[in-house]
Amino acid sequence: QESVEATAEVSKTFDEKIRKYCDVTLMSLAYAGTGNVLKVQKLLGICSQHLEKGETHQGPAVLGIALIAMSEELGAEMAVRSLERLLQYGEQNIRRAVPLALGILCISNPKVNVMDTLSRLSHDA
Repeated sequence: QESVEATAEVSKTFDEKIRKYCDVTLMSLAYAGTGNVLKVQKLLGICSQHLEKGETHQGPAVLGIALIAMSEELGAEMAVRSLERLLQYGEQNIRRAVPLALGILCISNPKVNVMDTLSRLSHDA
């Protein structure tokens, strides 16, 4: 987590939209597998914002929720519930990232409800 600080400093020189995308991605990868609830809440807060045209940093926030919560069983269950709500109420750019996030959460532990959701999403397209 400390090794990300140098890269985060470099990202401050980028354009605003690219910087937000980079910062969310760096935070998600830095805390991957930690189960840090505060970071998951921060990423959920990012997902609740309404974006201006051209901003795309909510997709990495959705994936970051899955990356951070995948190490703990309870955290993964709560993340699945949160992702289902994002799928139901989120904007289009969020809904596009949810299937991959669900797959990341259940990559070695298949769950029937997640499989049903992914099957439904693959047939809705």
